[in-house]
Amino acid sequence: MTAATHDVVAFEEARAIRRRRRTRVGLPIAVILIMLAALIGIAVYEYKTMRADALALSKGVIVNLQNRIESQVSAYLSPIPRIINISLDLLTDSKLAGVRYDLLQPLGIGVLNNVPQLSSLIIGSARGEFFMVRRFHDGETSGLETKIIKRPEGVNEPQVRLIRRGPQGETLSDTQVPWDSYDPRARPWYQGAAAAQGMFWTDVYPFFTDKAAGITGSQPYRDASGELVAVLGVDVKLESMSRFLRDLVIGKTGIALIVDDDGRVIAHPRAKLATEDADGKVQLTRVADLGDPVVSRAFDRYRVEGHGRRDFELSGRRYISSVSSLDHLLERHWSVLVVVPEDDFIAFVVENIGKTLGMGLGVLALAALLAGLLIRQGLRADRDALRILERQAQLDAQSEAFGELAERSTSLDAAQTDAMAPVTEAVARASRVRRASLWHLMPGDGQLFCVDCFDQETEGHTSGAILRRAEHPGLFEQLDSRAPFGSIDASHDEQLVSLHHSYLSPLGCHALLSLPIIVHGEVTGAVWLEDRAKRTEWPKQVESFAHAIANLLAMRAASGHTVAVTTTRSQPAADTAGDSTVSQTRPAPAPAQAPGDIDPGLGARRAAAFMTRLAGHADIVGGAGAEVIDRLAIMSLRFTDATALAETLSGDSNDTVISYLIRELEGAAAERGLGYLKFLTDQVVAAVDPNEDSVQGAQRLADFALAVQGICERLFVGQHGAMAFRIGMDIGPVIGSIVGTQRRAFNLWGEAAQQASSMADTSLAGAIQVTESVYQALNGRYLFQLRGHHYLEGVGEFSTYLLSGRL
Repeated sequence: MTAATHDVVAFEEARAIRRRRRTRVGLPIAVILIMLAALIGIAVYEYKTMRADALALSKGVIVNLQNRIESQVSAYLSPIPRIINISLDLLTDSKLAGVRYDLLQPLGIGVLNNVPQLSSLIIGSARGEFFMVRRFHDGETSGLETKIIKRPEGVNEPQVRLIRRGPQGETLSDTQVPWDSYDPRARPWYQGAAAAQGMFWTDVYPFFTDKAAGITGSQPYRDASGELVAVLGVDVKLESMSRFLRDLVIGKTGIALIVDDDGRVIAHPRAKLATEDADGKVQLTRVADLGDPVVSRAFDRYRVEGHGRRDFELSGRRYISSVSSLDHLLERHWSVLVVVPEDDFIAFVVENIGKTLGMGLGVLALAALLAGLLIRQGLRADRDALRILERQAQLDAQSEAFGELAERSTSLDAAQTDAMAPVTEAVARASRVRRASLWHLMPGDGQLFCVDCFDQETEGHTSGAILRRAEHPGLFEQLDSRAPFGSIDASHDEQLVSLHHSYLSPLGCHALLSLPIIVHGEVTGAVWLEDRAKRTEWPKQVESFAHAIANLLAMRAASGHTVAVTTTRSQPAADTAGDSTVSQTRPAPAPAQAPGDIDPGLGARRAAAFMTRLAGHADIVGGAGAEVIDRLAIMSLRFTDATALAETLSGDSNDTVISYLIRELEGAAAERGLGYLKFLTDQVVAAVDPNEDSVQGAQRLADFALAVQGICERLFVGQHGAMAFRIGMDIGPVIGSIVGTQRRAFNLWGEAAQQASSMADTSLAGAIQVTESVYQALNGRYLFQLRGHHYLEGVGEFSTYLLSGRL
């Protein structure tokens, strides 16, 4: 049976196997899917039902909460009119012609001591005189403060007296203070009461004395003729209502606040009700100032649609809002606004449904496991049948290849090289690879010539490609060994990487298997199998088949039918191999920028700023012995625990931590060729040679910094202590000079040294912090993590990074 005939039979048998597979797999899966659909349907129904019940319950919870807030506000404000009326009754009689301060002071003290929601009792007369008793807090001192403003006749400026009393009524101070321009007649509580016939409530406003937000209830007193004599009022700070709202629990993250129709916040559990701007003016907090998009959305809905309950969605999360009116309490358009995330009420529903689904899915998983075992048993037989069919097809294809080679065994001469095309085609199909080719090793000139190559994807033949020993020494070294060789990924094979770059990769192949054709002990050619997939390994049966083909070709060549080539044959452009033989059509890649190339922007600005600062010191810039270095890499190692340096080294009572560190750091510096290493109290400074290229120097210094980090980590871990060190690094301008007279030494100072020290001071414990200049120089060679930003005078803000390792 030919391979083509067997393919037809195998196709029919494969179709029958697939039909059985659909039944064996489809039926159990269908049962599992039906069970899964039923489970999901039950879960969805339960979720909707329980969610509706939970939301209905939440409505009652929110209404009860609003009623509680309303009751609290009523209890907070309703006693105030009665207090004012009682106070007026106590203070007024038929002989009253003005304000009796002798009665007001004990009355105010008694009222404030017994009514905690009041912050002050105030009286203003028609002559502009003023009396106030208020609570005060000054550091650790608190009590009651009395303020009296009198306007004696014949005196231009009013007299102001402040009396402070402690918690027990004792007098703490009694002083005369300058007039603060306060006139009760200009205040809203006085003007509103003067125009009203009875009780008057102000809008929310910031109090004059302590700048707190509050309201004032006031009532006028008139004499027998109806003339206004005085206005009595009480101040109520709104902080107490805010404290009450703060104690409320509304779900997990819900919030309740009191607002008016103009968007002013009357009470809030967290926010300040009044703030002072840059000009010192006190402003009342509005809803827009809270910075809470959820509250802003709920308030906007209220302004458009009025009081009531509404649901809305924001940023993918649903919220419940409810607004109720407080107008009936003090004839001001106040409202209670409650906003709660919906999932605060229905979270338990999701949790319960999740548990139900989890248990159901567990049962379903057990059923799926049993179904899988049944499917596995059925598919195993099908796989064995398909494997037998596939192996039979491969054997038939190999037999056909051997037959093609046998029929053309007399045609392997230079004049009939096209006769090898059926052989390479049969080998490619039998091996199930993309390409199969036959190569001839031309004696003497070190060239490998392609006799024929068949590509299964394009169904085409090519020939004439030449590979030269000078361009592929590793390939020819393998051929000279006379042993079969192969690679599952030639791009990672040192001896085949040049072949992969110039021949395999352009044609879309990565794996290569080469079997030598050996005639009389000499390699005369090779059979190649090339494939697109990066295999895990070449199958043994494929290797054996290709080896048999190579041996047959060698036998024919040894019996006189030598494989020869002609150099006049045309070379198709699609199968070029060597760059010096056939030009490739793909464009040359653009040269990549080296990862260490430095962006000149930051470095140039730093150098310019540094030179600007030195411009006024010509003796430094041009003086003898001192040299300005534009770019130099400097590292600073800072120890944060001086006592740890003096400790005895663990395991060695004769050695200290500092002596060990000096010895290790000097060794690491010498190993990396760093000549500049200074030990300065709790700091170590290292730098590269100023004459060295800045990027190369930065790399060596970065390697040194990583080595120092490892030395210190091992040391402090061994000492069982904290990482008492920090490392900083910078590249920038410095000044270098030889200092000293008897013991002369080279020293560095300037901007880069300062920045390296600053990086060490602000680094994390045990970490290496570098400037943006270092990052620009070493990015692509080392691993960095963005840390933050740093400001440098004359340059501006730049980023800082943590150096983590080498790539």
